[in-house]
Amino acid sequence: MIEALFLIGGNLLGISLYYKNKKKPKKDRLHALMGHASRPLAVSGDDIGKVNTIAEADPKKEKTKEEIAAMRVLNSNVGSVVLLVASRAYPILALPGMALAVYGCLPIYKRTYLSVFKERKLKNDLLNGLVVTGTLGTGHFLVTALFTFVSNLGTVVVQKSKGYSEEMLKGVFDQKVSTVWLLRDGSEIETPIEEVKIHDVLIVHTGELIPLDGIILKGAVTVDQHALTGESIPVEKAEGDKVLASTVVIAGYAQIEVTQTGENTVVAKIENVLQSTSHFKTGLQLKGETWADKAAAPILGLGVFLLPFQGAAVTTAVFNMSPGNGIRLSASAQTLTHIILAAQENILIKDGRVLEQLMEVDTVIFDKTGTLTEDEHAVSRILCADNDYSEDDILYFAAATEQKVSHPLARAIIEKAEALELSLPDVALSDSRYEVGMGVTATVNGKTTQVGSLSFMEKAGIPIPDEIKDDVQATIADGFSVVMVVVESQIVGAIEIQAQLRPEVKQIIKSLRGHGIKHMYILSGDQLEPTRQMAEMLELDGYFHNVSPEDKSNIIERLQGEGKKVCFIGDGINDVIAMKKANASISLSGASTIATDVAQVILMNGTLHELDDLFEIAHRLKSKLVMTITSYTTVVLVSFTSIMFFGAPPFVALVVQSLVNNTYGMSQALLPLKQLRDNKKKEYENERKLLAKKTSLEL
Repeated sequence: MIEALFLIGGNLLGISLYYKNKKKPKKDRLHALMGHASRPLAVSGDDIGKVNTIAEADPKKEKTKEEIAAMRVLNSNVGSVVLLVASRAYPILALPGMALAVYGCLPIYKRTYLSVFKERKLKNDLLNGLVVTGTLGTGHFLVTALFTFVSNLGTVVVQKSKGYSEEMLKGVFDQKVSTVWLLRDGSEIETPIEEVKIHDVLIVHTGELIPLDGIILKGAVTVDQHALTGESIPVEKAEGDKVLASTVVIAGYAQIEVTQTGENTVVAKIENVLQSTSHFKTGLQLKGETWADKAAAPILGLGVFLLPFQGAAVTTAVFNMSPGNGIRLSASAQTLTHIILAAQENILIKDGRVLEQLMEVDTVIFDKTGTLTEDEHAVSRILCADNDYSEDDILYFAAATEQKVSHPLARAIIEKAEALELSLPDVALSDSRYEVGMGVTATVNGKTTQVGSLSFMEKAGIPIPDEIKDDVQATIADGFSVVMVVVESQIVGAIEIQAQLRPEVKQIIKSLRGHGIKHMYILSGDQLEPTRQMAEMLELDGYFHNVSPEDKSNIIERLQGEGKKVCFIGDGINDVIAMKKANASISLSGASTIATDVAQVILMNGTLHELDDLFEIAHRLKSKLVMTITSYTTVVLVSFTSIMFFGAPPFVALVVQSLVNNTYGMSQALLPLKQLRDNKKKEYENERKLLAKKTSLEL
């Protein structure tokens, strides 16, 4: 009974020690004993998960506060073990060794305090607190140091595998401009953006980012706003039209009256929603932690039952029967290993938890524009309105007219002409005139040509021929671009331009079905017809069109409410709220900075090819984790049997169990890396042999 009171009282004392230490100023805490001379231990995978935008925003910050604190304690564990072992020969080292051993217990007592008094749950952390109390109370400081080393090493690896979720958000909106050009008294004045007021008039030119929401007072621009709205084609904006912050001027010049500043702009509202969901996943645990916590209650009950009969030593060893620390360490290390394996396949995983979420995913949602489609547009159809002009003739005059223009639709026409090997005449710049938002007028082979939008035709007073009128209207209704081609004031044809489906999409859809994905949808800000047509062509399960960023998030939340585990794949500003709400989020290299900052996974080749590899890696990790928990359970049962029936020393069994489990777990985690290294070595040897053979043949 005395031992029972000692064990329980000691644990409460340890928790109170943590609580008091928590309130003290940092300089007064026990870790001041460590000074600043210790060298941090290296943990493989430091470079996995970093994002260039974040590094540029704060290059000195490479580790989170939690990681730094965990590494500091881990160093103290190493120092404690060294000093306590050396104290056998030099007793004077025992005192600082014991002090460091106690310091190494503080994070464990912290987790015990939080789980018992804050979360009010019986978790593996409570068992750890009881184990260190038992080892300290019975004077086994070396056992304490070894045990806390294993526990705190697990904490370090867990922090690594959880990634930089909070840091990602800090760089999300770094692309916003800091200064703008305001029009005042007829002059353009560079002004800090925070000084801009509603009704101020700002100036934007080709290639610039529109910094604030507003209305065009003068001029016309072609704007790429697909990252914000999901529209697949650039839009023309003229006097009286609204423009949105963080959209890009592809061509043109405009004077814009500011209507919204600061937190009231559309992009700022998206940022606010994003920030409000920044902690959406912070409560998620790695699978290993979850398994360990589930085992805590029965083990705690067994230990309490045995305490009056077997004493504190055996009870402490029983509390250590939980494979929790081993699972935390091994599961986290295996996650890191599979992150590295993914990197070899050009997949950047920034948050290790996403691999475990992907194991459970049964629903995949694709953004349409820029994700299922390529960034570049292409000519999809040529409509002939005059029998004297063939499709090649129409394309010839259109490409020749637009060859000096950098507009995306012009590039699509020119690339089509080049693909058909049409020989284009050199049209002098002096013979060409471009009206932003309208079209181009030029002289080609002595004929006056005009290429542009329907608005351009209406302004010029050129009617649409009956032969193509219905097709042109249907194309516009479908949400595609149509470019009219005029020769000598008469429309001779029209060119339909669409965003092109990525060539790998159909095969990827098939592969995802093979990985157990039951539901696939398109979620797009684009119009009904292009969204519906693509969903039907790919044989997806459904589609959502004309969806705002907030609505995307609501749709995902609704699907999750139906019990679905959702993975969202997107590329734009309008996708980031949905990414944060989804169970897993993926973007492509080359997408908007915001999307790649927020996404948990980036496909670095800029295509969807790696999706198959990503899901394969996730399922491989799941198999490894199941094997690990099985082996750990076996070792725990052997340890318990040896103590209860064969008289094994409890603290020896405690240390042996921890070492065996963690050695096995780490070896399983690192084995794939060894295989990867061996494969690389074989590839190198094969290349060397081929080179040697080629050289000998040449000689």
